[in-house]
Amino acid sequence: MGLLTSSGVGKESDKAAQILNSFIKKGRLPKEAIATAKGIAIFSAVRGGAMWVSGSGGSGVVLVRLPDGSWSGPSSFSVASGGFGMVYGLDVYDCVCILNTDEAVEAYSTPELSLGGGVAVTAGPWNAEKHDLKPVWTYTKSKGLYGGLSVDGTVIRERKEANAEFYEKKVTAAQILQGGVDVRTGPDVWPAGASQLMEVLKLAEGKLGDKSVLHGISSEPTPGDMDI
Repeated sequence: MGLLTSSGVGKESDKAAQILNSFIKKGRLPKEAIATAKGIAIFSAVRGGAMWVSGSGGSGVVLVRLPDGSWSGPSSFSVASGGFGMVYGLDVYDCVCILNTDEAVEAYSTPELSLGGGVAVTAGPWNAEKHDLKPVWTYTKSKGLYGGLSVDGTVIRERKEANAEFYEKKVTAAQILQGGVDVRTGPDVWPAGASQLMEVLKLAEGKLGDKSVLHGISSEPTPGDMDI
């Protein structure tokens, strides 16, 4: 379960690149959704339940499209949730959240938010061009025995220490996502720790990515594709 326990932002970004790449290859995410998105959050988590108690945990990164059309640097976050109800089983899942509104971007810029509470979420459409925009579209894939998969109630928390280590200074998620942290060394170039994710985002938007970087993405199954 190494993909569920990535520590640094660089590892989280590579994990996100692997997950996003798997969605693209499986045709599970319409390119139009990302091409028009104001932001994108990618994470994996494991969720289990027994009788009346359930919970989940994981991690991921979020990025926002800047005014010039480029993407901000990645901000790392943790995933946690708990609930009550007659549930059972175990799920390991991948999730891509498409942020369609300024409201959604602002919510992800805060230290903590609750999906479905602080910001409305809905299952993402397969034909994004023919659907009304909702604050957040979610696309998921999972392997497991859990009764139903919904990200409502999932709590997203900013990982301040991980971000500080990656950017080599104390920085908030808001500063990262507003483009206030200089992460580029040239046009559309990120630090080496996030280059795979940058190239997969290009591919997801229907643009040409750097093949030498794309070939370096792990071909191992992502958490949502693993057999449990």
